[in-house]
Amino acid sequence: MEHIHVGVIPDITLFIQLFLFLIFMFVMKKIFFDPYLELYQERENTVSSLLAEAEKNNKEVEKILQEVEKLLNESKEEAKKIMEISKKEANELASSILKSATEEAEKLIEKEKQKIEKIVEEEKEKIDKVIEEISKEIVEKIIPKEKAA
Repeated sequence: MEHIHVGVIPDITLFIQLFLFLIFMFVMKKIFFDPYLELYQERENTVSSLLAEAEKNNKEVEKILQEVEKLLNESKEEAKKIMEISKKEANELASSILKSATEEAEKLIEKEKQKIEKIVEEEKEKIDKVIEEISKEIVEKIIPKEKAA
């Protein structure tokens, strides 16, 4: 039988393979792993800075939106107040104009009443004079007939 020799001391090829493997790993690290890790780290830093900037921008946008909403509400309130004041002023002006027109109409009516009353008095006086003249004429016509009789 043949005797298989199992050596406890490793063969020199093992050391050569180990040496070649270490050189291979060193080259791979320098050529592939280091640039890849550097690129990965840059991208991670860029992404995290962009996310931080986006979050900051979102907060600023929210703040601006709140300010805009606040200004919009204030503007609405101010517009409402202005409308109420304008309505009130318009109602007061309309009331004032109506009152003034009513007073002027009453003055005009009173003036016209006085004119009419004056005309009526003048016409009454004329009628009274005419009645008086007619009465005198009737009396004169009646009295001379009685004197003659």
